Amino acid sequence: MSAQAKAISEVIKDFEQSIRSLKPSTRRVYVAGAKAAIRAAGLELSQSCSHDELLAFIRTSPPEDGARVTPLLAFLGGRGANRSVLKEDFTGLQNWVIQTLGKQMRLLKNPSITTRRDLALIASVCAAPAKGPPRKWPVSCLKIRGQEVMLWDARIEEPCFALALRLWHAWRERLARPDQRRLYRKSLSWSQSKLLFPGPNGESLARTALHNALRRLSAGRDRSYCVTPEQIRVAFLDEEIPPL
Repeated sequence: MSAQAKAISEVIKDFEQSIRSLKPSTRRVYVAGAKAAIRAAGLELSQSCSHDELLAFIRTSPPEDGARVTPLLAFLGGRGANRSVLKEDFTGLQNWVIQTLGKQMRLLKNPSITTRRDLALIASVCAAPAKGPPRKWPVSCLKIRGQEVMLWDARIEEPCFALALRLWHAWRERLARPDQRRLYRKSLSWSQSKLLFPGPNGESLARTALHNALRRLSAGRDRSYCVTPEQIRVAFLDEEIPPL
């Protein structure tokens, strides 16, 4: 990191350039956070200082809670803003999914089969992101052992994921019974399918199934932020986030 001093306004421009690959709405949030940090430190954009000096000023007088300043701190510290933004955004995405799934299951008194499947699909990709698309998973990958919910022989620790999968497992077994299959108008090919999430004729669901499930879960959320299966998968992977 160069110790050469430069106008803070130029530093902000360099920072914004470093996150140019992000969508405009995200860039605006992080640039606003950077400017809030500058103001909180009692600095003017016209002033000049080095990255190290600016970093020290901000750490001494941090902005109010809510300002998204972590990416700027990473940029000033030479760690790369994009990498920090990814980690911060993925943590926020994880929290949002967990909280929203939990809220859905608390509020829905008599959810439809589609809603139950939606919640279980999303819980599946979060709980086992390295296993590929849940729409192709065999029914045998999900097992209930007393109070434990096992997915691909691994215990599900997150309660809302475990509950969503437990409820779907119960319905999957219930709808395999002839009387319940007829009651809910499920075909024999569906009830006897070897897939955990069978389509109408027992075949794998369409590629759009998980996208649609996330779209329904995101209803009412800021439309400028579109949650995709790939974002969910990467956010929950237990490996270091790769650089852009």
